[in-house]
Amino acid sequence: MTLKIRVHFLAIFLASCCFSYGLVAQSAIQDAIVLNMQNWQKLHNIQDYNKAIVQAEKALEIATNANDKKAMAQALNSIGLSLIKKTKRVKKSRKLAKEKFEKSLFYLASVKDQSLRISNLENLKWLAERENNIEQATVYNKQIIEIQALEKASAKNEALVENKAVLENKVNQLAVQKKVLSKKVKSLSQAQLESELLIALQKNQVDSLGFAITKDSLLLHQKELIVAEQASKLALQESHIDLQNSQIDLQKSQRNFFLTLAALVGLVAIGIFARYFESKKHNATLQSKNEIIEEERKKSEQLLLNILPVVVANELKINGTAKARKYENATVLFSDFINFSAIAEKLSPERLVYELDFYFKTFDTIISNYKLEKIKTIGDAYMCVAGLPEENPNNPLEMVKAALEIQSYLTALKMERIEAGEPYFEARIGIHTGPLIAGVVGSKKFAFDVWGDTVNVAARLESKSEAGKVNISSSTYDYIKSSFNCVSRGKVPVKNKGEIEMYFVEGLTS
Repeated sequence: MTLKIRVHFLAIFLASCCFSYGLVAQSAIQDAIVLNMQNWQKLHNIQDYNKAIVQAEKALEIATNANDKKAMAQALNSIGLSLIKKTKRVKKSRKLAKEKFEKSLFYLASVKDQSLRISNLENLKWLAERENNIEQATVYNKQIIEIQALEKASAKNEALVENKAVLENKVNQLAVQKKVLSKKVKSLSQAQLESELLIALQKNQVDSLGFAITKDSLLLHQKELIVAEQASKLALQESHIDLQNSQIDLQKSQRNFFLTLAALVGLVAIGIFARYFESKKHNATLQSKNEIIEEERKKSEQLLLNILPVVVANELKINGTAKARKYENATVLFSDFINFSAIAEKLSPERLVYELDFYFKTFDTIISNYKLEKIKTIGDAYMCVAGLPEENPNNPLEMVKAALEIQSYLTALKMERIEAGEPYFEARIGIHTGPLIAGVVGSKKFAFDVWGDTVNVAARLESKSEAGKVNISSSTYDYIKSSFNCVSRGKVPVKNKGEIEMYFVEGLTS
């Protein structure tokens, strides 16, 4: 064996050893995690929660070193379950438990484990209820319902896919059976026809033989009785024979015709019945497929309506494009959180995203009550428009009402968060009324957006607003001044816009 071959075999042997070692090491890590989680379960069941937490933390440490996110999420969930069971320093334990459940949810973002996700949400809901935070508990409950609904929809889709495959298999089997039956029908019909023809031929032969015997007997009898008239009678008999032969030929032709006609009618009838049953089965399969297609179409339409306004979505479905439109009287709202960057630095990434989602979902609910159109969020900024896609002359009133309700909600939530020692956000809101252009941009990911100086002015009004205040322009003030109490701020200098007359909205007039 040459040196090159020996080196080659040695390399293969070392690679095999390394691979085997990796498998053994990975198996050892999993065994260690399982052992610690089993110890946690035993200690948790006997209510020795402190030792149970230690075992779960060991499992978390091993899973973190192995970058096993599912095991990390499970260990964090187990720590949280033991923390909420502790009877000493309850408030601190529950706060730590909440952090563990939220962190577990963060790791589950890239892992499919809906039961563990629901467990985290249910415990977070329980903690929120203990803190009398009904709104937070409602949010968790809504997320649980959404996950359960998604699971049901996923199971239903899998069942539909399985049913579709079964139906397609049955259709293929029926097609094969149809071909086999068609061949059998054709072969049986041909055999029957040949049999009938053979029987008719044999019968004709028998008839001919009987006729011949009768003819011979008659000739002999005539010869014995009337010898003198033999010639004339023989001539008469020959004429009768010709007539009988003609009648036999006619009967034979008629019999063959009717047999052939009967065979053809039978084949046509069999074909019609086979076609009828095949069409019936095909129609049933087609109806089932059409129902599946209709369900998928409804899901696609609902998704499109979540992205675009109804009028714009319908135009896009009908024409394939949505034309941009100019609106002479629309109202734009900008909202921005104060000191967002400073607060964000103190929060974990998952907590920060959770807080933004919590606040913006509430904003969505408020503006939907006033039939306003959300445009987008950019970081901690929130933008919506009133008066489109369908024009509404009262849109400034609706927008100001929604803005005051948002500020009222943020103020109430601020008091609750201060009492609980938790972070909170305050917002500036700016509103301006004027002309703008709205339309759909993009070809793969549609986005409904607005453009124009009205949008820029609204953004400037937001930047010049204050915490808890609704700052409006003079154009918006002209529409709402008879319905709301407003405080003039005079003309305020604005970047690239000169001076703009502004007002703070205090509330509805009494």
